[in-house]
Amino acid sequence: MKTIRSFFLSSLAILAVTTVFPVVRAAEPDQPPPPSAEGGGRGPRGDRLKMLVEQLGLTDDQKAKIKPIVQDEMAQMKAIRDDTTLDQDQRRAKFMEIMKKSNDQIRPILTPEQQEKLDKMKEARGGGKKKPSA
Repeated sequence: MKTIRSFFLSSLAILAVTTVFPVVRAAEPDQPPPPSAEGGGRGPRGDRLKMLVEQLGLTDDQKAKIKPIVQDEMAQMKAIRDDTTLDQDQRRAKFMEIMKKSNDQIRPILTPEQQEKLDKMKEARGGGKKKPSA
């Protein structure tokens, strides 16, 4: 009798946990994280300015010059994400075009050492130029 009672109480506890926690979780509003004050965007990928500052050691002057470029890039990318008329390939091509334009604007602001670091970062994430096979 005691094992039946424990089984019943355990089952009741499991049932309560599985039904109450999803309800509590559903009551929380699903809102995206607020954009960063420095670069906008969503999540780790979106805060490009912060990543550039950390990885390249940008000076305050460089940061001030690059910030509007990154903000414009993020606004353009948001517009593309919101455009439902584009298919995945078109969207990807436009993203790449925007990234290239931004990088072309950012590159002259950087020192030669920072440019080299940026190139290595690009290669590490698979965006570097492929070496021709011999």
